[in-house]
Amino acid sequence: MKSKKNMSVRDWFDAKAAARLSELTLDMINYLCRHELVVPSNGNKRGRGTRRRYSFADILLLRVIAKLLANGISPLRLKNSLLALHGRGVEAKGILTTKYVVTDGYNIYFQNDGVVELLASGQMTFAFVLELSKLREEVTANIVNGLKVA
Repeated sequence: MKSKKNMSVRDWFDAKAAARLSELTLDMINYLCRHELVVPSNGNKRGRGTRRRYSFADILLLRVIAKLLANGISPLRLKNSLLALHGRGVEAKGILTTKYVVTDGYNIYFQNDGVVELLASGQMTFAFVLELSKLREEVTANIVNGLKVA
């Protein structure tokens, strides 16, 4: 059995693969990129003919966004939370070590080591929790399965 280190997983994904792996539409991926809410880790220059390349962390962040949108977070609220996250200097790589994303359907919180942190105001309530280790496993499995099919 191959270790995770030796697993045959690509380092970068184009926008179409990012949409497929994150379960967002290509239009939503383009919107998030155009408004700099999710900036691809490599190849983020804008313009016709320029390919954006997304990392695993980028795909994971996109998957979190897809789950939040599916669970009732409004796109505007999501945008405000992502802007607050960027304002604190947190990049997509930060999502790799975050244990939980928590929401009350209105606000978005991140939890690390028992501390729940609201991105904007500091209030602490929630309705459901997304465990990010499960999403990391899902994205990895989708990548591996996609490589076998492609």
